[in-house]
Amino acid sequence: MSLFWGIVVAGIGAYIMRASFIVLLSGVTFPSRVIRVLDHVGPAVMAALVVTTLTNSAGELEAGPIEFVTLAVMASVTLWRNNLLIGLCAGLIVFFTLNSVV
Repeated sequence: MSLFWGIVVAGIGAYIMRASFIVLLSGVTFPSRVIRVLDHVGPAVMAALVVTTLTNSAGELEAGPIEFVTLAVMASVTLWRNNLLIGLCAGLIVFFTLNSVV
C-alpha cells in the first residue's frame, strides 16, 4: 500500500470513529453535571498545549518572545470574544506570521 492510500485509509477510519460517537450518542441525554464538566475540557486542553509549548521535557521554560506574544494575543482575543476557537485561530495566525517574518 502506498503512503497516499495509507493516509486516505487512516483519515476515513478517524472520520468513522468520530462520526460513530455522534450517531451512537445522539439519543442519549447527559446529566447536567456531565455537561458542566465537559464545558471545562476545551480550556484544560488549551492550557496543556500552552504549557507543553512553553517548556521542555525537563519542565524548564524555553519559550521565546514569539511564544509569549502569541500567548498574550490568544488570551486577549479569547477573553474579548469569549470564544476559545477564535482565540486559538488568532494565536495561530500571529505565531505563524511572526515565525515567517522573524
